[in-house]
Amino acid sequence: MTRASVQRFHLGILLTILLAFGLRLHAIDRQDIWGDEAFSIWLSSQPLPEVVAGGSDTHPPLYPFLLYSWLRLAGSLPLSTRFFSALVGTLLVPVVYLLGCFAFPLPRSRSPDDGHGRPGHGQSQQVGILAAILVAVSPVLVYYSQETRMYGLVTLLAAASIYWAVRLIREPNSKIAWLAYCATTLAAIYTHYYAFFVILAENLVLIRFWLGLRQRRNLVRWFIMQGFIVLAYLPWILVQTRFLGGKASARFEEWGMATALHIAGETVSAFGAGLAVPHLTTILVTTVFLLAMAGGLVALVRRSHPESWLIAAYFFLPLLLAWVVNPIMPFFYPRYLLLIAPAFYLLAAWGAMAWQSWWKPLGTIGAALLLLGSVYGLIGYYTDNDFLKGRYGQMMAHIQANAQPGDGLILANQLQRPIFDYYQPDGLDASFFPKYEYALEDPRTAQDLAALASQHPRLWLIRFGNPAEYDPQGLLPRWLATHGSKAYFDGWVDADLSLYVMAPAGDTGTAQHPMRVDLGDQVRLLGYTLSADQVAPGETLLLTLYWQALSSIPERYTVFTHLLDGSERIVAQVDSEPQGGGLPTDRWSAGQVVQDNYALAVEPDASAGPHVVEVGMYLLPTLDRLPVRDADSGAPLGDRILLGSVEVVTP
Repeated sequence: MTRASVQRFHLGILLTILLAFGLRLHAIDRQDIWGDEAFSIWLSSQPLPEVVAGGSDTHPPLYPFLLYSWLRLAGSLPLSTRFFSALVGTLLVPVVYLLGCFAFPLPRSRSPDDGHGRPGHGQSQQVGILAAILVAVSPVLVYYSQETRMYGLVTLLAAASIYWAVRLIREPNSKIAWLAYCATTLAAIYTHYYAFFVILAENLVLIRFWLGLRQRRNLVRWFIMQGFIVLAYLPWILVQTRFLGGKASARFEEWGMATALHIAGETVSAFGAGLAVPHLTTILVTTVFLLAMAGGLVALVRRSHPESWLIAAYFFLPLLLAWVVNPIMPFFYPRYLLLIAPAFYLLAAWGAMAWQSWWKPLGTIGAALLLLGSVYGLIGYYTDNDFLKGRYGQMMAHIQANAQPGDGLILANQLQRPIFDYYQPDGLDASFFPKYEYALEDPRTAQDLAALASQHPRLWLIRFGNPAEYDPQGLLPRWLATHGSKAYFDGWVDADLSLYVMAPAGDTGTAQHPMRVDLGDQVRLLGYTLSADQVAPGETLLLTLYWQALSSIPERYTVFTHLLDGSERIVAQVDSEPQGGGLPTDRWSAGQVVQDNYALAVEPDASAGPHVVEVGMYLLPTLDRLPVRDADSGAPLGDRILLGSVEVVTP
């Protein structure tokens, strides 16, 4: 290569590094801190002995240890906590570039001499620069470079370990290569357990290589190095023995071809298109990457080099081993295999260069398609709110803006403690359920809830994560709906938020206004209670309905409750399944009486004067209302029940 060509490559990699850094900083604080990030911040905020002790986290301690120092230097704002990951993600670019240059030597006949007697170095640099660009614009790598978790760090360390393993193939007598390999490999396995898969790939290739050359000295040194790594990791293994044993609840029924295809498909599609693009686009972009990889594998077979085989093993062996250990792991996510993403982009880049050697425009077209697919995925990640990781911070801001003095907060799921501590709103009394001491089904839960209801006229409920895991029977919302009225509900990506206005003290649980009105031949309204006969605009009117099931009900009916002015304009409305959705009509038994509470928030612009409350039931899919008739006379009353009059008064 000429000096000018070398300078162009150096300028190209410098610009690629700057591009990667810019993409990882762009909109880095657009998304809220989400659950796992909050846990990382919480853990790294503890005293240092607790950070590295292994009692709080299942992952190895290197990342929380580094984050511990980083937080004390930079603070805990979303930008500052994620900046460390952005730096780590940027450093991956030059490592991948070097891997591309060293791992894909090409025969002299395929590429000119570089001026130093090293065949194929120029085209290897092309592989390196293309792979580096793909890493720089990779949506999935940008995604995890903007997250306060260890996945970006282990990806960098695994790639560095592979790089030094490649150097050992070329320079087995280099003390620096041996020391650097040991350091990066140890750091990788002290960051994430899946790094062991990379070590196995390295052992598979290097042992085979040195055995083939009968280089016993290198083999002995290699085994000594691997033994040292194991001994250095032994303390952490002893610390985590209980965890590792607890996870060995093998689900071998899920161990099959479908699972293998799922793991491979999820991983490859995430690497190809990212995590924020529509399904069809994901298929198209991933197909382009797979075609490029196929070209790389063909080149691998035709030009067999141990360095290139190491890159292939770096990708395929962890993918296989992830399937092997899947019965032990409770879940699989593509982020667990993020550490092999560099190999994916290296093989794709090598394939594009292989296409170019067969027909020059084909390589250019392939490289352009790879980059276009990545850029499209990046745009989706930056702009599409459907792919937000979480909105807990926005939810807390909503609570803070709408809370009233005396409000209480119920936090369902102890796992939200770290993220709640991160975003904790001021002035709210918060209680976690279920308690550490007893399960939700324990009678003490109802006692605790009753105590909260007596202290707080309004209770916010945050159900974090999957309620089916910690409250499968819906005990919390059902108790609140029975003893109060749901005034608000919304979903916030990683949680849902409800507001319950609790029944006033002295509520007898009986209807103040008895009546007998039938809805169809299935439900009877036995009466109702209104919290007041006067209400001001902006205030909340509490309505309690007393239903009775006349028979078993196969359908799920929605109750509508409206406050109408003189022109029958709705000025307050709540449509919901009974008890806030906690007791649908298809779960009622014949003869069962259901107390059903509603909080009607009157619009601020409601006009003064008499208003009337109307209620009824309808099927949500069709909006067809149940017919209403007098239970004693059988006289038809239309499709709604008119209750008592309420006076809206203005100051």
